[in-house]
Amino acid sequence: MGRIDGKRALITGGGRGIGKGIAHRFAAEGAHVIITQRDKILLDATVSEISSTGGDVAAVAGDISSADSATEIVNHVLETYGSIDILVNNAGRTGRIGPFLDVSIADWQSYLDTNLTGAFVVAQAVARNMVQKKIRGRIVNMGSVDSFASEPNAAPYAASKGGLWLLTRAMAVDLAPHDIAVNMIAPGPIRVERTAQRADDPDIQSHRQRVIPMGAYGTPADVAAAALYLASDECRYVTGSSITVDGGGTAFLPF
Repeated sequence: MGRIDGKRALITGGGRGIGKGIAHRFAAEGAHVIITQRDKILLDATVSEISSTGGDVAAVAGDISSADSATEIVNHVLETYGSIDILVNNAGRTGRIGPFLDVSIADWQSYLDTNLTGAFVVAQAVARNMVQKKIRGRIVNMGSVDSFASEPNAAPYAASKGGLWLLTRAMAVDLAPHDIAVNMIAPGPIRVERTAQRADDPDIQSHRQRVIPMGAYGTPADVAAAALYLASDECRYVTGSSITVDGGGTAFLPF
């Protein structure tokens, strides 16, 4: 029996990268996994992978950067499966956009729409169902080390992830009376499909080894292990907290 056996888990952005890693781990631990993704090709490929290992998985295509679309995704999942026990708010826009002085309103709004507003809309809709069904739910928001500090040229990303950290704490306070635990994971540099070329660059590897105590990049499996804990019954008395998965990077001052 797995650690989340029989639980229904919705994972946004579950078709690739960190979300895909979490989907694989949750399915292996006995959950019925529902993943969302804008790209249906990636979505279908991930469903095929998990199904081939015996995992219980389904998919809903959609884009959480639109509040209406985000609501439709949750409504569809609830109409189809009845309830959600675990939400992993993983979908998001990443990366540096450029110097602060050059950031456009359109780019600023795009990061907020996806990383903060989209997460809020999905979490609120799921939490309302949890309260209605008296589910002792688990909500895991995917923040970043940029929730606490900013890398260069990343003002919209850092602002959206910093906002998600305080939203996590606010949700934890308001939802605690309903036995719903809300926490955040703050990944550091994680090697996923879209960062593979950069991660494999010798100069980047050398730099990471200098500034990350444990060296190099982490993997989606590292983040999935933290997500599993926060999604499980072992997380009964943990809420409003963050687990940083960064190899010690934020603990180190590289003077």
